[in-house]
Amino acid sequence: MTPVLWLLGLSGSGKTALGSLLRLYLEGQGIETAFIDEGRFCRQVDVAPEARIAATNALRDRALQQHAQGRMCIVAATTPYDCMRQKNRDHLPLYREVWVRCSLQTLVERDTRGLYAMAGHTHITGLCGLTDKFDEPRRADHVLDTDRYSLAESYLQLRDLALNALDEARHWQRMQHALLPERPLPAARMQPAIAL
Repeated sequence: MTPVLWLLGLSGSGKTALGSLLRLYLEGQGIETAFIDEGRFCRQVDVAPEARIAATNALRDRALQQHAQGRMCIVAATTPYDCMRQKNRDHLPLYREVWVRCSLQTLVERDTRGLYAMAGHTHITGLCGLTDKFDEPRRADHVLDTDRYSLAESYLQLRDLALNALDEARHWQRMQHALLPERPLPAARMQPAIAL
């Protein structure tokens, strides 16, 4: 059983960069890892809440598939609404929520994809933090402040969190095996032949 690390935060906060770096590290350690990026599921900038929820449901389903195959999952997705995060907690085993937090002012200054500039000149209705809400995560397992720490420093924090989550998963597996010892299968009973 492997953990699911769900990186959430506003566009440009560093979710994809951090998730990509972590995947490279884990694969280098021989840990099968799946990196699932919201950008592959929902490429539109102007997204209605219903479409955003549907995209998050698809991401969750993909994470469950990868988890079932024994891979550690890293998901990078805005995940702006509390209801989405609660569904993750309810459905994803060993779920770890990581808020990649960055001030809106810093995001507008960085504007890595030009989204915030576009939102200032056009009517983008689905840009979280500006024209759509972003519920502040109240139950995140960890917060990475990417406007206070460099990419390298944030990555090291995330790496340590991932390694701790893997250790917890291994400990849980050992406990399961200790509590539920393997029992030999009962011998198959032979049915007597019926004479015709």
